[in-house]
Amino acid sequence: MTTLTIHRLQNKQGTSLELLNYGATLYRVLTKDKNGELRNIILSLSSPEAYLTQKTYLGASIGRVAGRTSQGVWGAHQLERNEGLNHLHGGTIGFESRYFSAQPFKTENSQGVTFSYDSPDGENGYPGNLHAEICYTLYEDNHFTIEYTGETDATTLFNPTNHAYFNLSGETTIAQHVLSVKSTAYLPINAENLPSDSIHSVTDTGFDLQSPAPLSEILTKPDIKADNGLNHPFMLEEKATQIHLASSKSGIDLQIGTTYPCAVLYTGSHFNNDFQLDNGHAVSPYAGIAFETQFPPDAIRHPAFGDIQLHPGEKFHAKTSYQLGIF
Repeated sequence: MTTLTIHRLQNKQGTSLELLNYGATLYRVLTKDKNGELRNIILSLSSPEAYLTQKTYLGASIGRVAGRTSQGVWGAHQLERNEGLNHLHGGTIGFESRYFSAQPFKTENSQGVTFSYDSPDGENGYPGNLHAEICYTLYEDNHFTIEYTGETDATTLFNPTNHAYFNLSGETTIAQHVLSVKSTAYLPINAENLPSDSIHSVTDTGFDLQSPAPLSEILTKPDIKADNGLNHPFMLEEKATQIHLASSKSGIDLQIGTTYPCAVLYTGSHFNNDFQLDNGHAVSPYAGIAFETQFPPDAIRHPAFGDIQLHPGEKFHAKTSYQLGIF
């Protein structure tokens, strides 16, 4: 399929998801704020068609493997090097730039779309024919989920995520949002944004985000400021809600839980007024925050990070839930 299509899901509370078959993209999330006004709570390009020509990763599905793979090397396999000497987000033309087939569905208390893509053997250096499915489901209780499944006919790597940037207030930055993360460990990063060889405790560091704090305070902590903001993997505790983001201006509250062991928190420090959002504003640094739930980047080189190999006869499954509320 090479035609751009838009799929809209809406529940009885007025919350809606707008999805694109291009990149299995989460285009917009509209929900009511404390004043009853509908608000888009993720960063979106000016139109659906803009996604065809502007590569920003906004709301896109990322695969086969999210994040960076050092040197693009996995055993005897050489993945495409598309960020210097490293492999990033599945390659130059990854899932974010592929057309997916779409299958809408409805149940008694939900509606959704299952997007599927068949990635051929050798695509961007990955072995195996991979069948990937990404399923968005919106529920009547105002939560939505993204589920990832995958099957292959030869051993390959699979570690998909979604790259939506959240901004619950519509302000130019997320500085006044309050964030907390149930994580006692994180991965430092180097100049290439690759994680260190070992998992570090957050104790006595600026990366201890277990207590709610404004992002304006978090981003000025010396060790986070030294890294130009957050772009770090956090190892998550096994709890129903692991990430909490809230905006007092809009009164919107977001709680995230995932079956993945990790989330990369990225505050968009690279944004530089280089493209326009759907609100008419040019995107600026810290305009949104991404929660890339996944196995840690470069996991194939670090056994302690988890196994992202997918073998024939296995079925990969991961799920991330997003609960919306008002306070």
